[in-house]
Parts: sequence; structure tokens; C-alpha cells
Amino acid sequence: MKSTHTSKWEGTAKHISLGVTGVAGLTAACFGLHADVAITGCLYLLLVVFESTVASFAACAVVVLVAIGCLDYFFIPPLLTLRVSSPLDALELVTFLVTTLVITRLASKAREQTRHAEARRKDLSRLYELASRLISVHPQVAVKREYLGLFREIFDLRAVCLFDGTAGAGGCDGTSEHALGDRTKEAYIADRDYQDEAAQVSVRCLRVSGQPIGAAGFERLERAESTSGPLALLAAAMMQRAHSFAAASEAAAAAQVEVLRSAILDAFAHQFKTPLAAILTAAGSLRETGPLIASQQDMVETIESQASGLGRLTTRLLRMARLDRDEVQPKLQVTDLAAVVRHLADPYQSLASGHHLVVNIADQTVEVLSDPDMLGLAIAQLLDNAFRYSPPDSTITITAEAVDDFAVVRVANEGPEIVPEDRYRIFDRFYRGKAGHHASGTGLGLYVAKKIVLAHGGTLKLDTEHVYGQGTTFYLKLPVARKERKHERKAS
Repeated sequence: MKSTHTSKWEGTAKHISLGVTGVAGLTAACFGLHADVAITGCLYLLLVVFESTVASFAACAVVVLVAIGCLDYFFIPPLLTLRVSSPLDALELVTFLVTTLVITRLASKAREQTRHAEARRKDLSRLYELASRLISVHPQVAVKREYLGLFREIFDLRAVCLFDGTAGAGGCDGTSEHALGDRTKEAYIADRDYQDEAAQVSVRCLRVSGQPIGAAGFERLERAESTSGPLALLAAAMMQRAHSFAAASEAAAAAQVEVLRSAILDAFAHQFKTPLAAILTAAGSLRETGPLIASQQDMVETIESQASGLGRLTTRLLRMARLDRDEVQPKLQVTDLAAVVRHLADPYQSLASGHHLVVNIADQTVEVLSDPDMLGLAIAQLLDNAFRYSPPDSTITITAEAVDDFAVVRVANEGPEIVPEDRYRIFDRFYRGKAGHHASGTGLGLYVAKKIVLAHGGTLKLDTEHVYGQGTTFYLKLPVARKERKHERKAS
């Protein structure tokens, strides 16, 4: 394909040749008819004005100079010479030159303005059509970048490419002859626009709030200096729209999964209640049938203790599912934290897991404002995790003490340490660290426990300063109930 400059010079040469031919024809006709200078000059002027409607100013200027030369040579005395003997004749030539050049310039400028206005109108019309069709694009089409064909179709491009910096992927439509995809990616990496007039390639970086998010490349785009910018803005808008669609789809899918998960947990917990109640009733009935031998008595006690434990676990599961969905609203009352810890630790003492539970509770009473049931659920979750992730025959330690104006509960185990990359995410919803993949669980316990503690105005963190040997330690910290706060609570 010929370049724009080559085509322009070829057109100028063609108009010059046609203009010179016209001047030659008029000169021959007027000279043969012995026309005077005034008539011939008017005919020359009409010819130049007519040519200015189709030719450039440069071509018209050349024709004007040829016409003046012919006027001087053939019609101004002395004839057949380029000399001017009369000052009036010289003034006449100068007047003709200035007049024709001014008229030609004005006509060329008006024609150029008309051409640019028409091109601008055409570009605006195509931009409006493109924007209208992009608005109606289906979300899946936007996410898959299948709308690039609209850019190429409406603006008659050879190829169009879009590189998404957020996703690190790009897409193209059409067949490029100048590696448009690579140039688009390189422009995004360099954060710099790219223009190659010879290859008719234009690449624009896409930015949002001054930050680059991608790049758009166009090949064989007419008037790229004025149209590539608006096209890049439309491409950036579609890229942002695709990101919004993708995020909305992920959020909707997560919401549906959450609804299903909560429904399953509720149904699972409620379905366990009925058979557990029947098991406990049957065990009680066995006691009432008559005296039992020692082995039978042990079996009945085992059934009752295990069923009761499973019932507590089911209740806790149901409560955790509800707390996960709803906002935690504790019913605060003055609570002896040491008593809560003792009550929670008793069932774990009889577990046949081979673990050794050590309970260290300060002699003084440690009182806090809390909802005993909710707070107990949070502490029980820490104990469950300690038993689940520590090896058999290891020691688990729970301590409760007052430190300054706070009540502190620490639960330590001798299991594997939590790796640094997991420490900032273990309290996230459904997150399970590397050690958690070898044990059962949902990744919800620590999330709900922290949610409860925060609702009490406390903190729950991984303790990296007070470690009992090798393992993991969590600490729960709540404000101590002051006397004035107790009175306020009683009054309320």
C-alpha cells in the first residue's frame, strides 16, 4: 500500500499537469483570437478559481505562476518576451498574482475546513454507533472480549488488539501485518503511547485515575491522531465493565454457595437432634429396666456421655452457623471468667484422645462483662482446635488471669507452628492453613470466635510472644469489669 505522503504528492502533480494544460489551451485560444490582456487575465482567473475547488494551494500556486508567465510573454508588450516595459503592465501582473493567490488560498482553506468537518462528522457518527452497540453488549461477551469485532467493523480496521493489565491477558480481532498484539503489550509495559504512521499502527495506554490498566492497539485507523483517543476511552470503559461483570458474577456465586452451605448446616444440625434425643431416652430406659451388671452399666454411661457430647457439638455447630450469618449481639452480664474456663475444661478432661489438659487459673476472681454462652463458644473453639491439631499424648494448656485492666485467656498446644504466610489469614472466613489440610474442619471456627470476641470489645490473636514450648498459642483478651461498670450494668 502506498503511503499517505506518496499519494498526496501524486495528486498534487496530477492537478498541476491538468492546470498547466488548461492554461496552455486558453493561451492558444486567446492568442489566436488576438484577445487583450484584460479578457485573457479574467479567463486565467476563472481557471485558477475552478482548480482551487479540487486541488491544493501548492498546485494552484504553480498554475498561477505559469499563467502569469504566459500573460507576460504572449499578451503584454513587447510580445514574445518576458520583459515588461510599462509600469502599469507590471502593476497589472502583480495585481493578478495577488488576487489569484488570495482567492486560491481562501478557496483551498474553505475546502479543507469542509473536508475536515465532514470527516469529523463521520467519525462522531461512527463513535456514537460504536458506543450504542457496546452498551447493549451481553456481560459474557464483555468478559470474553468478543466485542473487539465491533471496533474493527465500524471503523474498517485491519486489526484491533486489547491487553488487560489486571488479568495479564490480551485479545485481538482481525489479522495484523505488523505484530499489533506484541506492540500493544509492550506499550502497556512501557506505559507509553505508540504511533507508527508508515505502518498505520496506533497504540494507546488505558488509564483509570492516572494508573495504567491496559492498552488498546489499532491498525489501519484513519485520522488516528483524532480518533484513537476516543476509541481508547471506549476500550477502557469496556474493560472496567468486564471487571465489574466478573466481580458481580463471583459475588453472586459466593452468595449462592453461602446460602446453600448455611441451609445444609442448619438441616444437618437439626436432623441430628432427633436421633440423639432418642439415644439418650433409650439409654435412660435401659437403666430403669432393672439392675445392670458392671459392664452393662459402663456401656450405658458411655452411650450417654458420647451422645451428650455429640449433642453439645451439634448445638455448637448450629450456633456457629447462625452467628456466621447474623450480627453478634451479646447479652452482657457480669461473668466470672475463671468459672467459665473451668466449666468448659471439665468435659475435655475425660476425652479418650490421649491428650493432657493442664488448667492454670489465677486464685483471684476475674470478672468481665460478657454473654457466658457466646464467650464459652469462642473459648471452646480454641480448645477444639488445640485438641484437633496437636499430636496424641501431647499437653494442652489453658490459662486465665488478670493482666492490668484486662482478663486474658491463653490456649497453647504442642502441634505444628503456624507458618508466617498463614498468620495473617487464619481468622479469615473458610481459610485453612497448610496444617489444617490434614485435619477435619470447615475453616469457620476461628472466624466466628473472633467475631464473638470483637462483639465483647476484646481481641483474639495468635500469641507469638508467650509460647509454651513448641507449638501454637492463641490469646483472648477482654476488659475487666470495673465496679462503676457493674453498677451501670445493674442499673440498665
